[in-house]
Amino acid sequence: MTPLRRALAFALLAGVLGLYVLLSYVASSSTHPPVVAVVVGSLPLAAGIVAACWRSPFRWAATAACLAALAAIALNIDRLLGHAAWLYFVQHLGAMVSLGVLFGSTLKSHEGALCSRVARIAIAEPLDARYRHYTWRVTLAWTSYFAISALVSITLFCWAPLPVWAFFATVLTPVSLGVMFGGEFLIRLRVMPDRPHFNIAQTIRSYRQYMQQRKTTGTWGAPTEPTE
Repeated sequence: MTPLRRALAFALLAGVLGLYVLLSYVASSSTHPPVVAVVVGSLPLAAGIVAACWRSPFRWAATAACLAALAAIALNIDRLLGHAAWLYFVQHLGAMVSLGVLFGSTLKSHEGALCSRVARIAIAEPLDARYRHYTWRVTLAWTSYFAISALVSITLFCWAPLPVWAFFATVLTPVSLGVMFGGEFLIRLRVMPDRPHFNIAQTIRSYRQYMQQRKTTGTWGAPTEPTE
């Protein structure tokens, strides 16, 4: 891909993400949001549910039931618009809690921590004890981030004005995720300058590869490195 095409692709992606954030904020901050904002904002959750049903052991039955439920929602969209904020709240809180559990459940050992496994895939070589200790702490940091985000989301949704919660969920959350990724990369460069490094894009690809391996084996996978 040429630099011009890469720049255009990045600009297009940024525009799409910006539009999605804007529509999500409009839909989640209003008691009577426009239909288009609710539909666009619900697409990631709906797509995730359909994909999960398609991958289930009861693929056809689960997918048919899911599509029937979505059709019922579509037929009653006017009645549901007044509760759109709850849809976004459940979506945001569910993502924070599930990711927190995903990361936190791997903290039992340094070599088994999720970030240790992702790093091992990204650099394609065993991690030494110091690197494993660092990636365990990164896993702990992500676990804490998701737990704090979930608590803040609950607090703001229950006791703050709706636009305040919506701004946190739809604007501050993506920004803070970017800060977490970028900050961790800069910290890693500083505290372990002599170790192999990988950027954010490589981290995401390695995470997706790890999750695919997990789905294939049906487990978190056995550690390939000695325990400390």
